[in-house]
Amino acid sequence: MQRRTLLAAALASALPAHAAKAPLLAGGDISALSWMERAGAVYRDRDGTPGDCLALLKRYGHNIVRIRMYDRTGPGTGQDGWYWPEGSMDLADVLRLARRAKAQGMQIQFTLHYSDFWTNAKTQELPGTWRKSLADLPDDAARFERLVALVEARSRRVVKALVDQGTPPEFVSLGNEIEAGLLYPWGRTSDWPRLGALLKAGYAGVKAAHPQAQVVLHLDDGGNEAKYIDWFDHARAQGVRWDVIGASYYPFWTQKNVSQLMRFCDTLSARYDSDLLIMEAGFNFAPLRQDGWPGQLEHNGPYPAHMSSPEGQRDFMAELLGACKAHPRVLGVLYWDPIFIANRNVGWALKEGTGEPGPNVVSNTTLFDFKGRALPVLDIWKQYTQ
Repeated sequence: MQRRTLLAAALASALPAHAAKAPLLAGGDISALSWMERAGAVYRDRDGTPGDCLALLKRYGHNIVRIRMYDRTGPGTGQDGWYWPEGSMDLADVLRLARRAKAQGMQIQFTLHYSDFWTNAKTQELPGTWRKSLADLPDDAARFERLVALVEARSRRVVKALVDQGTPPEFVSLGNEIEAGLLYPWGRTSDWPRLGALLKAGYAGVKAAHPQAQVVLHLDDGGNEAKYIDWFDHARAQGVRWDVIGASYYPFWTQKNVSQLMRFCDTLSARYDSDLLIMEAGFNFAPLRQDGWPGQLEHNGPYPAHMSSPEGQRDFMAELLGACKAHPRVLGVLYWDPIFIANRNVGWALKEGTGEPGPNVVSNTTLFDFKGRALPVLDIWKQYTQ
């Protein structure tokens, strides 16, 4: 018996470090929570008893949150006539949310948008203050040099602010869904040397403030092997460093099921010897929003229509969480958007001039129902995070 125990210990010590996998990280994006609470949102447990949103999520097994930050928010800072409300998702709000999350014992995935508003493949607008700073410079080369310095300094200062208040983020994402680049027009994938320089500046800034932080590079369309291989091969050729590959995964957008996603994770983790984090995942609990209109996810992709139900959402997340827990290189899953519940004062953004909210296009994909009551999906969460 003793000999077998010693042999098992020796074999375990010979395995690669990632073989002894830590508990699965599973939570979601809470960036709009301050806005929701100011608007009167009430969150309830499965029995209908109201409580603090983060405390409820923690009770049900959430062990990580995603918090995203914009440079400035408020009227005049958005795009196409829309903006984020002032005092929401800026540095002061990020620090408040980080304190609340850490008080619950949760890890933090922190996303730097390097913008004043949404960023994704279609739009990666520079912050307004950065545009003004660059406008005074004599030529494009000087402007790009300044931009690289701004990325490094912003990454360092913001992460340092989180560290200094005792809430260091475990993960930091350089941008959001950057498959086409970031900080347009300079950081497009059509100019990889410049994009590479910006990403290296962001990585250096994060590590200078918090060497233990794991830097994430996050693309959309999880499951699309060709897209990710092309992108990360280019990044590697430019000497860009990362710690974790981040992927958004929605069956509606990707048209992939969980088994296909896991094969994608197999391919990427082997090719790049990299861990992965599912940065976004979402699934309808109802086919329509409370107002009777379709939400952002018109359906659930390859999953049958009848699964657009509370029980179907639960079963999908059980499949996804179980597969991610079993995969040796998938660190966790972040749900989008768990807490952005139906509320007449809150929408995807606010309209310039009137301050009126646009439609809440994810109110039928949250982890709380239209009345703010925890959905059945939360009943199964803890079994995958413990």
